[in-house]
Amino acid sequence: MKRLVIVLLAGILLLTPSCDFMKSINPFGKKKRQTETLQKQQEAYRVADSIRVANEQAEAEKARLAEQARLAEEQKTVELKKYHVIVGSFLTPAYADDWLGHIKGFGYDAQIVGMNGGRWHLVSAKSFDSVHDAYKAVGSIQEKIDSEAWVYRGE
Repeated sequence: MKRLVIVLLAGILLLTPSCDFMKSINPFGKKKRQTETLQKQQEAYRVADSIRVANEQAEAEKARLAEQARLAEEQKTVELKKYHVIVGSFLTPAYADDWLGHIKGFGYDAQIVGMNGGRWHLVSAKSFDSVHDAYKAVGSIQEKIDSEAWVYRGE
């Protein structure tokens, strides 16, 4: 009888599936695998989102550098011309920017010119190479903009 019991136990042990199979049919193991899958998916989303944010920041930086280069080029062209017809002077840069947009609305190639080491922000409606051309343009600019325009000689 003992032999029969030992043979039956040996047969059961040999015929039982492996531990991997037991883990796969374990209901608690399924929840663990689902949780691991969700965690991996969330990590993949985090990585993709980080890459997207980095690309957006790089594009914003490129746009900012391009704008700085454009403004530097504009400033060079303003500095090349010595005489400016000024239509507004401001201590606050934001006010100067607003007035600059208003003057550009009239169709002028307006610029902001610094004065006194950058303390004053002058809005120039137009720039000229000669003082004679600048004074000729003052009258028409005053009529069109209804402003107290004056000529400023840049440094």
